[in-house]
Amino acid sequence: MLIDITVPLKENTKVYPGDPEFKLKQIFTVEKDGFNLCSLSLGTHTGTHIDAPLHFFNTKESIADLDLKYLITNSLVADVSGLNSIDEKFISGLKLKGINSILFKTNGKNIYLTQSGAEYLKNTEILIAGTENIDIEDETNSNFPVHKTLLLNKTLILENIDLSHVKPGNYKLYCFPLKIENADGSPVRAVLEL
Repeated sequence: MLIDITVPLKENTKVYPGDPEFKLKQIFTVEKDGFNLCSLSLGTHTGTHIDAPLHFFNTKESIADLDLKYLITNSLVADVSGLNSIDEKFISGLKLKGINSILFKTNGKNIYLTQSGAEYLKNTEILIAGTENIDIEDETNSNFPVHKTLLLNKTLILENIDLSHVKPGNYKLYCFPLKIENADGSPVRAVLEL
């Protein structure tokens, strides 16, 4: 069974403050031109998206450079809705053997990954850390230490996923970005397989 955990791209899709908003403009129509065709305008971190290491490090991998092994993983969906933040203590209590990605189910709450949580993850086999929030870390910290810790250690960040209809547990995660050269991130179609 496949479960789509992608947030639809549409007008008013929530974006990180200051990021470009999603725009879809009709250029040609069936009625006038015989076919439909639209133009897209969006940021590389619009909707459900992956952050590549290039997001914070000019000498690191772009989205187009990513090894495909990062994009198909054994995933754990962890319910963190009862927490204020996700720290090393919480993550160390999870069963991560054989797990390559962890997705945090926040149930609409602003729950972030702490620096201690990021430091713990960098010493595991986790290739992707994901969240339902538009930012995996505390939005009040403008230095982005969690992003830098994870991306420097080749743990990709998957943000703005929809786990509202997903039970905690183990899944296979598929999340393929567009192959955009020199891009720091890309929207993805993220899907879990039960």
